[in-house]
Amino acid sequence: MNRKRKTNRGLPRRVYVNHGAYFFVPTEATIDPRNPKAGPKKWIKLCAVDDGEPAMLQALAAVLGNPVNAEGMMPWCCAEFKARMLGAYTPKTVTEYSRHLDVIADVFSEFHAAQVTTKDWADFLRAKYADKANTAQKMTALAAKLFRFIIGDLGLRQDNPIDQLDMSKYRTKVRTVLASHDQVAAIREAALVSENGKRTPNGAMFVCIIDMAYLCWQRAQDIRLLQESQVRPGPDGLVGGKVAFKPSKTMKTSGLSVEISITPAIAAVIERARAEKRRRGVVSSYVFAATGHGNAGKPYAAFSLVQMWLRAREKAIATAAAAGQDFGPLIQFRDLRALGATDAAADGEERAEIQKRLAHTSEKTTRIYIKRVVPTASALDARLPWGEPTTEDRC
Repeated sequence: MNRKRKTNRGLPRRVYVNHGAYFFVPTEATIDPRNPKAGPKKWIKLCAVDDGEPAMLQALAAVLGNPVNAEGMMPWCCAEFKARMLGAYTPKTVTEYSRHLDVIADVFSEFHAAQVTTKDWADFLRAKYADKANTAQKMTALAAKLFRFIIGDLGLRQDNPIDQLDMSKYRTKVRTVLASHDQVAAIREAALVSENGKRTPNGAMFVCIIDMAYLCWQRAQDIRLLQESQVRPGPDGLVGGKVAFKPSKTMKTSGLSVEISITPAIAAVIERARAEKRRRGVVSSYVFAATGHGNAGKPYAAFSLVQMWLRAREKAIATAAAAGQDFGPLIQFRDLRALGATDAAADGEERAEIQKRLAHTSEKTTRIYIKRVVPTASALDARLPWGEPTTEDRC
């Protein structure tokens, strides 16, 4: 660990102010590539203090060589963040963060970490994500973490430029699509039969996953990775037992988990999945394990689940078109979660109970998932205090 500076704070490592100029002090005498004839130097003058920090940073990059690989430059900071910080995240998040960090490193390749301003980031968002509010929000959230790392771990600056950013122009739109029961039924049916009319290898298990997602309102990842150990039967079989979910999305935030009582409908889905595994000779600790050749017994990969949904949806759309019908909006697997919550609200379930099952910390978030306005019923027996109208009043 480098010794904390007592003077010249806020400057790049090994850069000091002396006699009105910025100097770079290497660990050993080094030749300044801008003036190689001068020979090795212990103190390399970068520029006058009056020239400003940007001029100093550019001179430092020239001295260190390739600015992309130079310590303290944004590409270097992004690489350090990847190496030191991404280990705590899930593989899916690591892939997404790595892709975003590559974009940041490329766009800000000529910036030292201390040079990036709030306006620089705002200009970047306007140029690349003016019409992509969701991506702009994700990139900015990652940038806030990156600059906290630059401040606390690398010590290259003292402020976070993201803190002062106005993101009001990048509000994400709430998804308003509500899947219909007929659409889901059509996708289920399409998933069971292939183009040649034969039974699909993974169709029966995929339909179980669809049904479980609707009944339990959990995300695809938490359904496909559900372990048999998370299913605790009741005293007389599955019904009355519990399914313990630890939602992957809340694991690192609120930590909320939910235990869902096993109803006859949920029990029937679990039994169907187990029967399908027995029929295919698959032994697995996963409730909804893949049954196809090559991946039998393993949980479905996220990509595989998406592809199965897309193929089944396209077949359902084609079937509807052949019958002269409109399939409706392109629903996604994640819409099953909102459909289950909306149906429960329409059946009169308490909002607090719906919130618990969704594992939400905020009732506001729960309202987003309920896509249909559920009217409040009123049965008050109101009466006229001044009595019934007379004959004259009726005229």
